[in-house]
Amino acid sequence: MVSRQTTRPLRKLVPAVAIGASALLGIVGCSSGQVAQTAEMPPAVNGNSGHAGDIVLRNVLVAFPENGESYQQGDDAPLLLSIVNTGTDADELVGVTSPAGEVELIGNPAIPAGTMLQIVLPDENTSATTTTTSESAPSSETSGTEAPGTETSGTENSETSGSESPSATGTEAPSETAAVSPPVVGSMSLVMNLTTALPYGKNVPVTFEFANSGTVTIELPVGAPATPRPEPEVVEEGH
Repeated sequence: MVSRQTTRPLRKLVPAVAIGASALLGIVGCSSGQVAQTAEMPPAVNGNSGHAGDIVLRNVLVAFPENGESYQQGDDAPLLLSIVNTGTDADELVGVTSPAGEVELIGNPAIPAGTMLQIVLPDENTSATTTTTSESAPSSETSGTEAPGTETSGTENSETSGSESPSATGTEAPSETAAVSPPVVGSMSLVMNLTTALPYGKNVPVTFEFANSGTVTIELPVGAPATPRPEPEVVEEGH
């Protein structure tokens, strides 16, 4: 026969275990909710990056299609990125190639020392004056009257950069996370005429060639839309 002294501790233990289990489930539930919210947060930067010599390429990607549908064969796919010259000598983008299609260069590809060239959509390219393709290097007419590495490019951008020195010198390794961005020298556009379809989630290799810094190949993703997707309509029962 079980005495009263043995049953009293058991009665006290059962409620304590139940309370402890409830508290543990509450902690797990809160933690899982926080992880789910973090997973849904979009990344700060959509594109990839790379560098060749003193040239740093930032946030390199294929622009999101204007019609919202994935790119098909024969479509024009603009590229978006920033090209930073961290060296002490001027450089120039002389060609862009990809197995996915021929790339057209629109605008001035010269990049003076310590400046940044923005690659934008053709509609936003206010400085576009000439057009070349990746099959041949731009002529002197493409890059203006100045040649890379001459004093003319430095004096032309003296009003933009002022007396500030470049953010990095030739003796320092290029930094992709520089605290201060160099002055923007101008903008140009790169448009790839696709010879194959480019669905969402598929990266495309693109090779950038520079006059002094050599070449670099980067896997370009398709950019995310600038505006969020519309919320689906909720249909109530009985309507």
